[in-house]
Amino acid sequence: MIKGIIHNNRPLISLVVGWKLGVQELVALVDTGFTGELKIAPEKALELGLQTTHTERVTLADENEVFMQASLALVDLEGIANVVNVLISKGIPIIGVGLLRRYGYALNMDVKYDSLILQK
Repeated sequence: MIKGIIHNNRPLISLVVGWKLGVQELVALVDTGFTGELKIAPEKALELGLQTTHTERVTLADENEVFMQASLALVDLEGIANVVNVLISKGIPIIGVGLLRRYGYALNMDVKYDSLILQK
């Protein structure tokens, strides 16, 4: 089970991401509107040694489509590591439904008490 918090109406969890140049613990926004696995900023991608392997067409919330650079990274949640697809774009780290599904998590949020739990 992974416990997170809701801070300023934003559901956040901590996860470990690594690749060629290192490993970092990141705080990421849980975005149920994001169908992908993980999005990180270009600066973090550089720090981890991620290299663009491809581009992906992404449909934004306003229905506009854009192309984003993408790579692979290793994500560790509760001691289980998987290589996941990573979009590289400005902003805070974001995890999506694809990552929750890959790890088999159910998301439970309690907005009254500003808490969230990812549980298998």
